[in-house]
Amino acid sequence: MAERPGPAEALAPRAVLPGRRVPTGRDRDGRRRPGPERSRAGRSRAGRSLAGKAGAAAAAAALLLAGCHGPAAERPVAGAGSSAASSVGAPAGAARADERSTALQRLLDARAAAVLDHDVDGVLALVDPGAAAFRERQERTVVGLARVPLAAWSYEVVGEGPRLAEDRRAELGGSAWVADVRLRYRVEGVDVVDQQRQRSFTVVERGGAWLLADDADGPSRPDVWDLGAVDVVRGSRTLVVGTAPRPVLEQQAALGDAAAERVDAVWGTAWPRTTVVVVPDDADQLVRLLGREDAAGLDQVAALTTGADRSSGAPGAAGAADRVLVNPAALDVLGELGREVVLTHETTHVAVRAGAAADPPPWLSEGFAELVAYEGAGLGPDVAAADLLAEVRAGRGPVALPSAADFDPAVGAVAPAYSAAWLAVRTVDLRHGREALLELVRAASGRAAGAEDPGAEEGDGLRVAPLPLADAVPRVLGVDLDVLTAQWREDVAALAGAGAPDAAAAPGDGG
Repeated sequence: MAERPGPAEALAPRAVLPGRRVPTGRDRDGRRRPGPERSRAGRSRAGRSLAGKAGAAAAAAALLLAGCHGPAAERPVAGAGSSAASSVGAPAGAARADERSTALQRLLDARAAAVLDHDVDGVLALVDPGAAAFRERQERTVVGLARVPLAAWSYEVVGEGPRLAEDRRAELGGSAWVADVRLRYRVEGVDVVDQQRQRSFTVVERGGAWLLADDADGPSRPDVWDLGAVDVVRGSRTLVVGTAPRPVLEQQAALGDAAAERVDAVWGTAWPRTTVVVVPDDADQLVRLLGREDAAGLDQVAALTTGADRSSGAPGAAGAADRVLVNPAALDVLGELGREVVLTHETTHVAVRAGAAADPPPWLSEGFAELVAYEGAGLGPDVAAADLLAEVRAGRGPVALPSAADFDPAVGAVAPAYSAAWLAVRTVDLRHGREALLELVRAASGRAAGAEDPGAEEGDGLRVAPLPLADAVPRVLGVDLDVLTAQWREDVAALAGAGAPDAAAAPGDGG
């Protein structure tokens, strides 16, 4: 991992890449969920209860009767017909496709109930007995999920997934098909709206009932519990979930608790104030969690904040709680101070994005996170921005505020962009005041001052329309973006002892 020049404890650059990212079940808040109501009291998580096994068998029987047999539902046979049915060899006709989807929905409702009840046998009863590898993964996943404090878990059948290859269909049976499914879940004490994930499930017919045979025949966005045996560590302000060794998770919990306090001191307490930190065990798991093809550029990334695109307009996007995703390779490089800075930076993103209507331009978002992190660590520009100041002294200083591409580790070195963004935010802080800086961040993210409920609906006065920086800067600071850019360049030159910058240099677009 590339490091910034600094003290003996490594200070590695953070590349925080905003995530670009919806009706069944009774969750812990009392919404309807299928299957019999079952008390969680007295149910052992260490083993598999007979009650769970019997309940799963009953659920499977109900699926068989309601979805796949009887006068209203024909048995699947090969044939041509509608695109929804013919692509998987089911009988022709939209009615049959609807019946199949309805049966799958019931199966997934039963699966969701079993997940919430930590019922391993209940989940496995809905999995094809011949899919040994998938059954093993599912058992591991449900056991791991038992450690996660889930408030809700449900699935929605969205439609058909990709067509199975002929050899794969021959292996599974002619009626096998791939379903496109949406997973919704909430972590208790953290999520005020559902997290959402795309899932693909391969569905097969066995003995007249549909069962799940795999989750790898179509696109799926995994969570960390899908990738290995997870452990969970709770801090006072942090929930750490990961496949990394427990001592690593414990370390991240302690760092996360301290980071939350530092963020409160600058940003205030109008955010959920509990952060979920995800720590995969290796680089391959990190790549899969990010949905990337490879690890290009991740050697520059110590951690990332992932979450819904605030400007997408998707239901719940503005209230979704972000996750901090730690690069396990960075933990071997960073010293204690570096790890502290990294997690404070990421926690700042979680706090700012909570309830925001849009993401501020990257230089403002990243620069503000750097300011909170370095201020909390007591680090000044001579140490934390030494890379950029050296470039200024060599006559290669920045002439424009960093663009989004400057923060992309797949494009090139990102450390100078983070330093430049931090010093730009520092200019706002020193020249215009801390309250003006906070108001600028709020204006650019569409978050009203004093907003308390990140999950509130639009129109309640907590969120406002985000302003482009070209409008927000003069409204909040009383100068335009060109003047602010010039002030920043003057301050950077002064820190470097390089004299006044070239006045003819073009100001940055700045977002």
